[in-house]
Amino acid sequence: MALDKKLTLKVNGMHCGGCANKIKKSIDELGIEQTTDVDVSGGEVVVKFDSAQAGVSDIKSKITAVGFQVEGISLE
Repeated sequence: MALDKKLTLKVNGMHCGGCANKIKKSIDELGIEQTTDVDVSGGEVVVKFDSAQAGVSDIKSKITAVGFQVEGISLE
């Protein structure tokens, strides 16, 4: 399995490291192979993931489910 997709999301509502941890934990709950980097000050979440295991909507849903608003999505 490979991390073949890079998803960059503009996320509103992040204020601290706790917010970053909440987002990372929610994405971990998908149980997929991935790496997640959260830039609180820049309002960005970057997820590299295996597209055979999950889709963009799965990841976005996890972020919104823990109380954050996704304003923009870029997929590479």
